[in-house]
Amino acid sequence: MTRRRAERAFPIAGGGLRTIGRAALLYLFVFLLPDVSHAKDYSLHGRDIGCAEVTPGRVRQICEAIAASLTWQWMGHAIIAPGYKPSFRGIRNVYCELKIGKADEKSLKTLKQYDPKRKWLPDWRLESGADMLLRIVANLDRSDEESVSSIFNPKNSAYILKNGCS
Repeated sequence: MTRRRAERAFPIAGGGLRTIGRAALLYLFVFLLPDVSHAKDYSLHGRDIGCAEVTPGRVRQICEAIAASLTWQWMGHAIIAPGYKPSFRGIRNVYCELKIGKADEKSLKTLKQYDPKRKWLPDWRLESGADMLLRIVANLDRSDEESVSSIFNPKNSAYILKNGCS
């Protein structure tokens, strides 16, 4: 025979926690989640990664170049999930074509992170592409920052800029 909830010998806080739990969930869904979930859902089957929402100028130019460089690849490991995503070759081409340098670090960081003023969250592919470009720029003069096995380390035989921008 099992004991029913109402028949508990020592009810916790007289059942008051149940009311507090419901109020906390209501607060979460009404007030907190609308401010958190501003990521637009972009399709993996296209190259639209939200560049239209980015401020015009150098930031948008970099965003559009990253979008154009996306390549059709398998996304999953054990599932069939094709889609567009950044590749090392594509990001190297963006770096070379736009002559990305130290002056672009602020722009790349803007593309990579949530902007609370505009309530804008970058698509993961844009974030990933901007991060790769930041890692290339950061290691142009500090080759000891990345591990030797990293493709972004000039000491690695598979270094992303091994053959320069040719």
